[in-house]
Amino acid sequence: MLREEDGTLKRAESLRSEWAEGRKRSSRYRPYFNRGYVMSQFVARYLERTGQTLEQFKETVSDEDDRTIRHFLSGDLRVEMLALLAETRQRGGRVYAALYELDDAELIDAMVALGSSAHVVLANGSIKPNKGEKSAEARKRDQNAHARDRLLAGGVDVEPKHRFLSPGALGHNKFLVFTDAAGKPKSAWTGSTNWTPTGLCTQLNNGLLIRDADIAATFLDQWKRLREAGSEFPKSLVESNSQPHQPRKGATLWFTKTAKEVDLAALGEVVDSAETGLIFLMFMPGGKGVLADVLRRQQEPGLFVRGVASELPDPDDESTVDVTFVDGSGPKDHRLEVIEPQGRPQSIAWWAAEATRYAFRKEIGYAIVHSKVLVVDPFSTRCKVVTGSHNFSKSASGKNDENFIVIEGDRALAEAYTVNVFSAWRHYRARIAQGNPWPGLKASDSWMAGSLRARAEQSAFWGF
Repeated sequence: MLREEDGTLKRAESLRSEWAEGRKRSSRYRPYFNRGYVMSQFVARYLERTGQTLEQFKETVSDEDDRTIRHFLSGDLRVEMLALLAETRQRGGRVYAALYELDDAELIDAMVALGSSAHVVLANGSIKPNKGEKSAEARKRDQNAHARDRLLAGGVDVEPKHRFLSPGALGHNKFLVFTDAAGKPKSAWTGSTNWTPTGLCTQLNNGLLIRDADIAATFLDQWKRLREAGSEFPKSLVESNSQPHQPRKGATLWFTKTAKEVDLAALGEVVDSAETGLIFLMFMPGGKGVLADVLRRQQEPGLFVRGVASELPDPDDESTVDVTFVDGSGPKDHRLEVIEPQGRPQSIAWWAAEATRYAFRKEIGYAIVHSKVLVVDPFSTRCKVVTGSHNFSKSASGKNDENFIVIEGDRALAEAYTVNVFSAWRHYRARIAQGNPWPGLKASDSWMAGSLRARAEQSAFWGF
């Protein structure tokens, strides 16, 4: 935008650059993203126009009769999830799924359409004991009871009671394996997306399609272990989980729970391998997991670090971290304490006031950024991408069913995830500070030195 002499703004159409030539898409790994920015001007204007509360909006995104907002927010993520199930049914293939939550009607219908060709390990979600109730009794409850009944009625192969781990642990996977009619693995799907309206629409999430038979076979082997384990963690399962699985060069799979946090040690090695940059999205990582490794490295000069962590530990907990929103420009520049994703609490000029963090948590749920992504040195041949269901936390390592994959050397994939993460970082960075977000600004030009250093670091990272 350019400001005219009379103070009006005009769009600088003539200054737009041409589209850059895109890098060739990865053939083996294909990421998909949603647009789960409820704390945004789009949703603020939508609620203003429709006169809905946030609670009503939450119901709207699960209503197939009102598709506009649902389709926009769920983006390519929902389209691909439905397409994969439909394609498998059309070619007579099979689906093997390990799911944590399932209550999205559209996804349930797509799974039911597969009938006996769908095989599901479905956990009991996240159960909280009632006052005075023992965990063993609470564990008999099923957050996914409606979906489980629908699957069983539709002929889907799902156990009536299976992977009932909560409270105490979570059957937190969200992976699928797609096979041909003979049951031979062809591809797999992983990522952070729960099969719920909120997972699709009101949280930032990602999904990763892996078109590789060897990796798919590794996921299928894990599915069989979970099926055999029932609602327990037998020693054989933990022992298998505690070893990295390397079905092909450049791809390492981890499953949990593990012994002695060997998965967290592997993630720490990924963080320590960064030479130019660390980019991340995290949900409830805690103060002693991978986030601690990232913050330690943030202090190193020349290392570009950007990321958003959705939830902090309890402020009274000794594991509380000082900063979870990393902008990489040093400890004295924009370093604010305990920063989390936020909407604009008041209108600015003609902007509508957005949903605040408090309102979001009260009416929608606590997961704002739910994606779990770590990218290292994305613009080099040594790049790494980590994603899956694992929250990069100690509980994910030592309590839950989880998975993550470390993919090395796929620059197209690393660049795609970097753009997605940086978009989230920019979105929330503009909203996060109360008052003046640039307290270092001064009436003289002395403020420019720090700004120029920060821009130089960004230029070095992005390569321009």
